[in-house]
Amino acid sequence: MYVNNVNPAASLYTSTSNAAARYAAASGVGSVQRRDELTLSQQAQSFQDILKKLQNETEVRQTKVDEYTQKIANGTYNVSSSDIAMSILASRF
Repeated sequence: MYVNNVNPAASLYTSTSNAAARYAAASGVGSVQRRDELTLSQQAQSFQDILKKLQNETEVRQTKVDEYTQKIANGTYNVSSSDIAMSILASRF
């Protein structure tokens, strides 16, 4: 297969890259690379501090676990059926 006029199409790519190089040289883009910089607001810093504290906490509150374990063992832990039903309905609807 013979293709005519391949060189004019190829020259479009080189002229585009030359134009990009001329633009970069004229505008100073690419000559000095600056590092990206991020500054957090006071609220974001506060949120980050609280999040770190929460991540360091254990997920299980052992005092609560011990309290309910003892109540169950003593037979003093009672939950009314209406409270259970209301909680189920509240979470469902």
